[in-house]
Amino acid sequence: MKFTKTAVAVAIAGIAAAPMIASADTTLSGVVEIALQGTDIDDDDLEIGTGDVLFGITSEHEMDSGLTGYGSLRVDLDRLSNQGSVFVENGPGEDDDLNIGSVGTADAVYVGIKGGFGDFRMGEIPLAVEYGQVANDIYDVGSEISGGMSYTGTFGPVGLVANFSPEGNQDALGLGAKFGIGGFSIGLGGEQRGEDDLVNGAVGVSFAFAGASIAAHFWSQEVAETAGTGDLESASVKIGYGFGGVSAALTVSTLEDDGATDQNAVRLDLGYALGGGTQLSSRITQFNDDNDADAEFLEYRVMLAKSF
Repeated sequence: MKFTKTAVAVAIAGIAAAPMIASADTTLSGVVEIALQGTDIDDDDLEIGTGDVLFGITSEHEMDSGLTGYGSLRVDLDRLSNQGSVFVENGPGEDDDLNIGSVGTADAVYVGIKGGFGDFRMGEIPLAVEYGQVANDIYDVGSEISGGMSYTGTFGPVGLVANFSPEGNQDALGLGAKFGIGGFSIGLGGEQRGEDDLVNGAVGVSFAFAGASIAAHFWSQEVAETAGTGDLESASVKIGYGFGGVSAALTVSTLEDDGATDQNAVRLDLGYALGGGTQLSSRITQFNDDNDADAEFLEYRVMLAKSF
């Protein structure tokens, strides 16, 4: 689920910070997703688990130059209450022992400046290659870049993105573009990462009209022969429809190479917006592997989510 935002007054501890906060547009936001989930794999029991469990703050401030500075910090909890806590045996007696809760990891950590020229960001940055991955992320073309720099800009119907991550981080360089007019859009993106000379590329098209949508994309991933893994290719088609608070989507996706990988997945998503940021949804995904029958399984979940 997308990280939705509702503007609220947020008080941050520290009197010294008060003048800055008072002049900024500060947003507190989050989401909690709890699901009844399982698979048809033997010995895999039905369970209650989490989807996204997020809490974060974003802030924007218009500077004297007319540009806008902004920043974001999010904590990903992604667990049930006290799940993942760490037990520490701190002494000979039971009263000396500690049970330390694991808070989670920081995510969506970035700062930037934006204006008429576009948007410059540092920290976690948008992936240029994902401008072409428009149908789904069952098989994802690129992994997150948490330490980098990016530029995004819009020029009429054309959007551009460029990103860079130094060798000390993810060692990546990417470019992407998209064009949209009416309900039609086309996007493409590519990136190179230093590890194993990995090259990702994606192209996708989509069309939306009167609540219905269809999207398709193709991506490829090439690595050096010394990496010991084969090149990958994936194709996906997603058909969706929404009316009122009801939404439905059917996705078909494939992943293959010239060796051991020959996988495909079919996913059905249904959702209903209950109002007030509350969403009830279900998902059923069938994974198949033409080269390994033991890797075929059905995955399902029913999720209740609340955004704030």
